[in-house]
Amino acid sequence: MDVAGSQEKRTRMNGRQGIAPLSELLEERRYLLGLAYGLLRSASRADDAVEETYRRWYAMDDGEIPNPRAWLADTLVTHCRSRPDGLGEPGAYDPPGLAGRGHDSAAARDAPAPGAAAESLGALGPGRKGASPGGEPSGDAAPGARRVHDHGPRYEAVGELARQSLRAFAAGRVTAEQHRAVVREFRTACETGDRGRLAALLAPDVSAVFDGGGRIRTPEHPVGGAPHVARSLATLLTPSPGLALAEASVNGRAGLVVRCGGRVAAAVTLDLRAHLIINVWLVLNPDKLRGWNRS
Repeated sequence: MDVAGSQEKRTRMNGRQGIAPLSELLEERRYLLGLAYGLLRSASRADDAVEETYRRWYAMDDGEIPNPRAWLADTLVTHCRSRPDGLGEPGAYDPPGLAGRGHDSAAARDAPAPGAAAESLGALGPGRKGASPGGEPSGDAAPGARRVHDHGPRYEAVGELARQSLRAFAAGRVTAEQHRAVVREFRTACETGDRGRLAALLAPDVSAVFDGGGRIRTPEHPVGGAPHVARSLATLLTPSPGLALAEASVNGRAGLVVRCGGRVAAAVTLDLRAHLIINVWLVLNPDKLRGWNRS
């Protein structure tokens, strides 16, 4: 038995600053949406209830949470039952039309039936002129993406990271082709789960910002330092069936989009300094990714 690996898995899942594989985070959100719909019988109210549940998650004091999903489900059930529009007990999951809810409607529609749980993060780096932390990522698949108000956790250090990013970009000495080459290598390291290869691409003082917008469970504060960033990225992007990384233009620069089940679940941009990655910006907020998922 790999004791060190088991301990690491427990550590990454515990507390509010831990990280989990993206496929697990998306499944967790689908589960909560299905559970909320069973109690509220409304896609919009279910979405609001799940957002409130994540808000309460981020409002907690830091501490160890042995099972974040169970905590979220219990909190969600309590919140739904306290609402005047709640039904008290989850019913069979058979939602009517959920049109107009974008990414979340698809998530709710595909959510597993509730029942078991009832018993039991903005910022994308300045990749183009005018972009700012909290802005919606744009790309070839998302022309004219609109700005979305971010109700998620606030990062005190993001402003400084953005300024640092601009300084690194202004320093230059990295051509567009060199930038694409680093993005390509970053993608390969993530796809193969090669943490050592990933760490070799990172500057010692690298930072990673995970923007879940308060709608998916991500670290509330930037993750800093090459070992911690490499571990967090390798965990989030753990290779799994249905998870695919593709190079794409994100905010006018080479970046990556991460698809899960055919839908874009994350957009990634990298800032370089002396051919090493100094900042990693990951947008996982489903509101900000709707432009990528328009049919």
